Amino acid sequence: MKKFIWIACLIYCLNGFGHIIIGTILEPMVSSYGIQYGDGGQLIMNQFLGFLVGVLVAPLLVNRLGRRITLAIALLSFAISQFIFGSLPNWNLLLFVAPFAGAGIGIGETVVAALIVAHLKEKKASTLILVEVFFGVGALLIPIISAFLIAKNIWNVSFSFVACVTTITLLFWLFSSFGEMDSVLKKQPKQVDENGRKPEKLRYTRNQIPIVIIGAVFFFMYVGAEMVLPNYLPTILHKTTQLEASSLALSITVFWLAMTIGRMFMTFIVDRIGYTKLFVVSCIGQFLGLIVFALSPSIWISYGAIFFTGLLMGGIFSIGLLIINDTSKGHEERTTSLLVALGGLGGAILPKLVGELIDRFAISVTLWTMVGFAFILVSLMGVIFYLKNKSEQVEIESKVS
Repeated sequence: MKKFIWIACLIYCLNGFGHIIIGTILEPMVSSYGIQYGDGGQLIMNQFLGFLVGVLVAPLLVNRLGRRITLAIALLSFAISQFIFGSLPNWNLLLFVAPFAGAGIGIGETVVAALIVAHLKEKKASTLILVEVFFGVGALLIPIISAFLIAKNIWNVSFSFVACVTTITLLFWLFSSFGEMDSVLKKQPKQVDENGRKPEKLRYTRNQIPIVIIGAVFFFMYVGAEMVLPNYLPTILHKTTQLEASSLALSITVFWLAMTIGRMFMTFIVDRIGYTKLFVVSCIGQFLGLIVFALSPSIWISYGAIFFTGLLMGGIFSIGLLIINDTSKGHEERTTSLLVALGGLGGAILPKLVGELIDRFAISVTLWTMVGFAFILVSLMGVIFYLKNKSEQVEIESKVS
């Protein structure tokens, strides 16, 4: 079981690489290809559209091929796409390949998260936050690596590095045993009843549907906001400061360092104070942090606001996943897939929107748009808790009657 947890952490680390790498080298990429920031937003959007498709097809692939082969396909797709990115092909080929990179990330993230939520026997909360820690480690390391390579004027090697690490992970995944998890990773036999017919699928109850829908919208906004902030941090600071390109890339490191520290801290306190309090503090805290960032008069306050925002955002994804799944017992894999899918859609649409805002308006418009995203998240959080409490009251009343 420990070996599975560690390979899950490594896969999430690769996902951290994949989600952040384009934003990390966006400045030199824009300069090298002679494109606009909106075009860079299109590349990010294409990758996240692929992410969305990967999330949606993951359950189908798991049913047809099993989880081990499905994850192998995901890693292979991601590795090949990164090798192609590193070869600096023409821009249209990059736009074509980006969805395959996103699909690999999406399949991997969905399958691993569903395995933890539905099949891990104990410590699901701490394990889910732990893999998110390693997502942050990947997102933290790749800007450092890219900053070094940008300074050496070989920024495209960042993609080649990720491709090599992914290939090693693929080989480890294919040829390792994961103990009692091996039976789950194989293709599962089709379930049939006594008459040889497929059993009816469980459906969401009337009380579960609104929570799942609002939860899906929340994940749309959160993942979109999480991708906008680090991907465009170098660009925002480029337009508001006089920092050099290699230093701009390190701004992403500050954000993901804070995210990683926040997640590590939350692994120790989540079981002590409960999901609810931590979720409320995280959502409100990132809203306040972005307000300070938008109003910042200096680079040091900006970096402080970035760090504070990342620190509080660190646990929103994993805790939100657990909260929504708590209200939809028996539907963990379906709910996880839906939430991750809507997150992928948000990650595709919002960066494209913000890229257009940067091209067309003053940078202050982008900053306050990000504050608006955070406010929507706080509002949706309130709706989720309202619906959750209402659902619990209905269940109590039905049991009493």
